[in-house]
Amino acid sequence: MSEPIKLIILCSWGATSSQLAKKVQEAAQKRNVDLVADAGGTGEFKKQAANYDVALLEPQVRHLKKEITKIAEENNIPVDLVDQRAFALMDGDKVLDQVLKMVGK
Repeated sequence: MSEPIKLIILCSWGATSSQLAKKVQEAAQKRNVDLVADAGGTGEFKKQAANYDVALLEPQVRHLKKEITKIAEENNIPVDLVDQRAFALMDGDKVLDQVLKMVGK
């Protein structure tokens, strides 16, 4: 069996990202996708980056995309902004689709 996809959703403090991570996790379970969704602050990403396969930034931290992308590239992790509409609606399915596209599944 393959390893689960490890996703981290980044925001400034981890509050809204943990809610979204939960929704993505639920969507993955419903669709039998092996995925672990974590939430975190952008600050700890530097230390944790190597543990993940894919990183998503919430809209409110888009100004940190350059910095986060640099860290992610050093660890060969694709990074993107969470789809804004999916974020507003806390749409786990839509975010899951985005993650699967990013990891090429």
